Amino acid sequence: MQHTERQTPSVDIAIVGGGASGVLLAAQLVRKSKLRVALIDRSDIPGLGVAYSTRCRGHLLNVRASDMTALDDEPDHFVKWLARDGGALGPTDFVPRADYGRYLQDLLAQSLERAPGRLQIVIGDVTAVRERPDGVSLDISGQDVPLFARRAVLATGHRPPSKDSGAYHGNPWREEAVAGLAPDASILLIGTSLTMIDVLISLMEHGHKGPIVALSRRGLVPHHHPPAPIPTPDADTRDLFTGSLSQRTARFRAKLRAGLGWPGLMQLLRPHNNELWHGLDLDQRRRFLRHLRPWWDIHRHRVAPHIGEQIDAARASGQLSIVSGRIEISRTTDDKVDVTIIRRGSTEREPRSFDRVVDCRGPRNEVDVRLPLHAQLVKDGLLRPDPLNQGLDIAEDEALISQAGIPSKHLFVLGPPTRGRYTEIVAIPDIRIQAADIADQLVAQLREPSGLATSPAA
Repeated sequence: MQHTERQTPSVDIAIVGGGASGVLLAAQLVRKSKLRVALIDRSDIPGLGVAYSTRCRGHLLNVRASDMTALDDEPDHFVKWLARDGGALGPTDFVPRADYGRYLQDLLAQSLERAPGRLQIVIGDVTAVRERPDGVSLDISGQDVPLFARRAVLATGHRPPSKDSGAYHGNPWREEAVAGLAPDASILLIGTSLTMIDVLISLMEHGHKGPIVALSRRGLVPHHHPPAPIPTPDADTRDLFTGSLSQRTARFRAKLRAGLGWPGLMQLLRPHNNELWHGLDLDQRRRFLRHLRPWWDIHRHRVAPHIGEQIDAARASGQLSIVSGRIEISRTTDDKVDVTIIRRGSTEREPRSFDRVVDCRGPRNEVDVRLPLHAQLVKDGLLRPDPLNQGLDIAEDEALISQAGIPSKHLFVLGPPTRGRYTEIVAIPDIRIQAADIADQLVAQLREPSGLATSPAA
């Protein structure tokens, strides 16, 4: 894949982040306009991001291939790519995430071919974005001069839960999190959601035989999809869109008792999740996040059937123990982590020692001033957290909202950092819709290329 080490002096649109979100937006902009676009990423292999950079073949998509198109107006785009790629996997299969990463890289390569001189890839970290009357100026590591863009989109994706320290691994997505272990090493995974499952599958792929404890506050583990797709139920869900959170929850439970079932309800509500979210006031949203979100997530974000079978087998064999409770870490060395476990409903303190601890609490999206870009945006008053502290505060049109409460005319946000406004915005089916909407909006705003940017440097 061709990319430039030096960016042009100016572009129409700068996309900060070259993972899935950034690639989807770049593809949409290339397809819909003649605008000049820079895709900026710290990795020298853009197009993968956290989710699709895995090399573990056991890491599967959580959605069937038929729903994983990158282009909302071409529903079978990914399925056709699979057929060209060898044809072993079809629409109802759960594809390895590494293969989806290759699909995204192909999409990016096609976008570059489609827009020679208009789409460029710049390798580096964006450390500052400063607003100007006619756009923004971006400081990029390794670049001698700032890049000017008429519009910029922050598509920075996910961040790891915490930092590494000896035998404690705060970044569960690095290969080092499961590397260098004795086959019988004892392991503690903090968290029991999708990230825990990723690490568990990686351990199994490495042939790990030692005991694994996965701990979270409630000990809830994601369910798995049925082996075959289920038809969408014929049921009326209109009453779930009105009333208080308590009333909606009671109606939801009544539908479950009536036999509709979680999979059917999730399928019915899938296209309307953000409508449900926007129908709740701020206090109700807080209550949902505090009390209901964990149960919602284990049914909403299910894993592939084969993954579910592996989890069940590990639990049945006794290798994997799921614990509900909390921990206190007392000592960390290069080869051991001492913790105290307090199980849910008990005050008894249980001292334990593990050869490896991996933080699997899931990705972070909130404002973090330890990040140079966030620190600069906060210092300049351009950035504030959303009211729920789930991500960045944005307006209805995805414009970044300043500390003064004013939506930016030049800065926009895409993907997981918008989770406070669009609670379901971590999966490709949601991000591709948002990417298409932002592309339409930016194309309408800019209409014609500025004429200031020149072809990318060789």
